[in-house]
Amino acid sequence: MIRLSRPRTILAAATAVAAIGTAGCSSPHSPAASSSSSSSAAVPTLEGQTAATLAPMPPGSCTTSKADGGCGPYTYPRVQRSSMDPTIQQNVWNPISGWHQTLTAASPGNWRITANMPTGNTAVVSYPNTGAQYDEDPLTKYRRITSSFSETMNATNGTSAWAAYDLWFNNWNNEVMIQHDFAGNGPCPFVAKQIFGGSNGVPRQTWGLCNFGDELVWKLTGRSEHKGSVDILAMATWLEKHHYMQSKSTITDLSYGWEICSNGGKKETFQVSSFTITAS
Repeated sequence: MIRLSRPRTILAAATAVAAIGTAGCSSPHSPAASSSSSSSAAVPTLEGQTAATLAPMPPGSCTTSKADGGCGPYTYPRVQRSSMDPTIQQNVWNPISGWHQTLTAASPGNWRITANMPTGNTAVVSYPNTGAQYDEDPLTKYRRITSSFSETMNATNGTSAWAAYDLWFNNWNNEVMIQHDFAGNGPCPFVAKQIFGGSNGVPRQTWGLCNFGDELVWKLTGRSEHKGSVDILAMATWLEKHHYMQSKSTITDLSYGWEICSNGGKKETFQVSSFTITAS
């Protein structure tokens, strides 16, 4: 899974717009890689994520179908210590023929994407996301940075997409993803495994680290998870201590959403029903 990254473009009064890699997907019809102690198979998505689980969107919600469209900014106290009020971005940064995506949003904790990307497409087309900027605050400034999420992908056999944090450090020079809910996801060879969690309401879970050069990926081992929490500070500090990032790293931007490659040529709704960043 090769990824080609570039810095985001800052929109006026908005959070940064992600620009992730262009070759991060596997074909939904490709066989999954076999798992081993040092590599990860494509993790199956959770079953039963149907349209019936979607939270209602209140009247007056923002809607846009533009590739670079966005909603907000929002006054949203559940994202703490950010330097700007969060927005929600369509971020169709790699449009291809036949793409369709519409954003409907009420807040960073209640928004959805309806996407229809062509069958069999194997490149990331979009990273619809919300999140926060931190103006190069040093990691050492914080005792805690955790985040919680609840999302639904409604994946089908034709889906190639995953829910993930996209974290940027050191003035956009270091990109770290935390991937936790998968459908049609390609292999991710682990260079290390580590248990994180056990405090601040974050469960103890094993994460595998994949090193793609200009991008590091923490990937949840075992089954996909569509509701949970992560310890961002612990995961970033581990990367510092093991020389994957420089010491005294600074926080540029913390975002959350989905990388979407294909929906099998059918409409699919992705919804965030809860999102927080707790920082102190």
